Amino acid sequence: MKSLKGVLFDFNGTLFFDSFYQIKAFQQLAPLYGKSFTVEEIVSRMFGRSTDRIFCGNYKEDATSDDIKLFFERRDRLYFDICLSRPEALRLTPGAEELLIYLKENGIPYAIATGAQRNELEFFFEHLPLAPYFSWDNILYTDGTFRGKPAPDGYLLAAKKLGLEASECLVFEDGTAGLAAARAANAGGVVCIYEKGLPSPETDTAQADAVYHDLKPWREILTKYGFEVKQC
Repeated sequence: MKSLKGVLFDFNGTLFFDSFYQIKAFQQLAPLYGKSFTVEEIVSRMFGRSTDRIFCGNYKEDATSDDIKLFFERRDRLYFDICLSRPEALRLTPGAEELLIYLKENGIPYAIATGAQRNELEFFFEHLPLAPYFSWDNILYTDGTFRGKPAPDGYLLAAKKLGLEASECLVFEDGTAGLAAARAANAGGVVCIYEKGLPSPETDTAQADAVYHDLKPWREILTKYGFEVKQC
């Protein structure tokens, strides 16, 4: 396997284990639209996608722009309240901060490619220790200028921010759509990170090279993809 040069992260469910919060918010919204969803349906059909794609694909196919805006507002209000109700859980995925410190200190380029919108990222910057590692220069978020996952656009553009091709980057993902997007972008490596207790996001058409339930084995993962990992 060739040596890779950069790292691309999904955010929700990957760098921040919020999957159960997301599921709760989506399930609470469902009755307002005459719908109901299983955990498996939410993981496979909603995780990693932009909110407009989630809404139009699952809640209301013929949605207007006003419908989508209202859904945004309802979803964000519910999700933020759920997160804030458990302040002790507002922390990065186990192993994430150590990995980010290593990448930063050793000059390995990295970025976030997320289906979240800017207001969500602003919330995360306020409540999670992101500022030491990220700025708007190395975050790609949904702004309506490119296709969302499972299209490869986000990962292609995030790699470009780093001055790299996606084929030179290792991707960390937790969602079915995100795994498909990373593969479609021809990422150099795709690692699935998802919380224990959730169904696997992998499908026949969305596969990872390896699966982990946190980022604690980051040294092992980086070494596997040819990054030079200095020992402590």
